[in-house]
Amino acid sequence: MSSSLNSHLSQDEPTMIIVAETAASLKGFLSETMLNQFARTMLLRLVLAFIMHRGRMSCSAAAGSIASKPIHRGELTRFMARPRWQQYDFNNPLVKLLIAKETKGGVWLFLIDATMVSQAGKKTQNTYSTGNRGRNPAKKRRYNKKKVVYKKVHHFTFGLLISPSGIRIPMEIPHYTQEYCQAHGIQHQTTAESAAHMIHTLPLPAGAEVVVLGDTAYDAEVVRKACDEKGYTWIFPANPERVYEGKTGQRPKLRSRLKDWTSLSLKTIRLRASTGKYANYRRLSKWRVGPKTKPRVYYAYQELQEVRSVGSVQIVFSTMKPDLKTAIPDDVKILMTNAVDMSVTEVIELYSLRWQIENYQARCVGRHLLYLLAA
Repeated sequence: MSSSLNSHLSQDEPTMIIVAETAASLKGFLSETMLNQFARTMLLRLVLAFIMHRGRMSCSAAAGSIASKPIHRGELTRFMARPRWQQYDFNNPLVKLLIAKETKGGVWLFLIDATMVSQAGKKTQNTYSTGNRGRNPAKKRRYNKKKVVYKKVHHFTFGLLISPSGIRIPMEIPHYTQEYCQAHGIQHQTTAESAAHMIHTLPLPAGAEVVVLGDTAYDAEVVRKACDEKGYTWIFPANPERVYEGKTGQRPKLRSRLKDWTSLSLKTIRLRASTGKYANYRRLSKWRVGPKTKPRVYYAYQELQEVRSVGSVQIVFSTMKPDLKTAIPDDVKILMTNAVDMSVTEVIELYSLRWQIENYQARCVGRHLLYLLAA
């Protein structure tokens, strides 16, 4: 059998252990990058490693993903480390190709979030520690020496563009520490500034309707300004310490509304993930589809207010806890959006889609060590 298989192997093109039609389509898709044969083969190994992975991802898995032409993992890492490949954007022509194929009209969603990949190396470049917490004083009196393995992380600003038909296009910008920027002459950017850069450079046609979703870290002026310049709608959780517009000394905080929670006119909202205006933007298992699926019930209060340093916005206070007597910021989510005419139901439903990026990151980062090489 092996001799028969080898007789059908091409000397110029690599062979993959997948259906031939799929292999041909994948090669044709990667040919849009306009790379030479050697670079396309290297890129093909990386793509196959993500598509056909089993268990934790590694460079060894990518190096052996083409069964007929395996290479050493060091050759793959050297390829990725070459400056000319780091300066070339492999994804840009492929992203434009996917966007051009989108024919269904509707709202585009752009989800932004920060993600971290742990690294145990003590001298790894461009990493920082997130575990700067003091140990329990009682544990210092232990007679045995407890070993603590301090880990550091690589930080990425991650973006996920979802088309009206459900196509997911990931984007990422690595975060460089101030020490790394000083050593390599790179301009330092915060995660909010990186998110604003991605919003400015979204390769979408003019006039596209876009909704930008993120967590509290992106409730920043630079992100809101980027959305306003592009004409995009944004929905972010507001910092409860923000204040309403007013005279000095007479500016109540947003969380002051929670003191009178029982006196507010709350609206009951029931949402099912498998139904509604934005159901196609989710990827649900068959167990979460059907009339027997229990809806999520929200209790929300909506108001239009002037918020200091932000402007005229719509504020939505929502919780899933019924009969809440004493509300605190941990119980109630405070959403803020520049879409003052949007219904409270649509605001909550849109923001619930932000968890799509959490699910996507779990697959792309949590099990894949190749992201470490991009730092």
